[in-house]
Amino acid sequence: MPYQHNPIRRGDDGRIRHIDVPTLMQAPDGFAQLRIALEELGETLPDRNHKGEPPWLLAPESTKDSLTWKVRRGETLMTNFVTWFKGLGPDEKQTFRNRYPEPPAWTGFYDSLA
Repeated sequence: MPYQHNPIRRGDDGRIRHIDVPTLMQAPDGFAQLRIALEELGETLPDRNHKGEPPWLLAPESTKDSLTWKVRRGETLMTNFVTWFKGLGPDEKQTFRNRYPEPPAWTGFYDSLA
């Protein structure tokens, strides 16, 4: 029996780690599977405003380019954070950056908000 590539990869904890969208879209029910997976990703995020908390604390397993931040609750959380951060003064931004340094997967994130 040939190996079937699963377009939705999960970690040992059962949480979605990667979605191969092009492969998923080739499946007869691919769009429905994608919608369900994206809903699941959104459910892992807090249902609250997170001003004052960097995104990597809200979803430690997600990188800055993750789909998590491009759909529903994740997009709202990211937009709210970016708006809040951009409203800080230069000294406040630096204080925040010092308090919450970027993890390796987020390198360049603060600079992208300038």
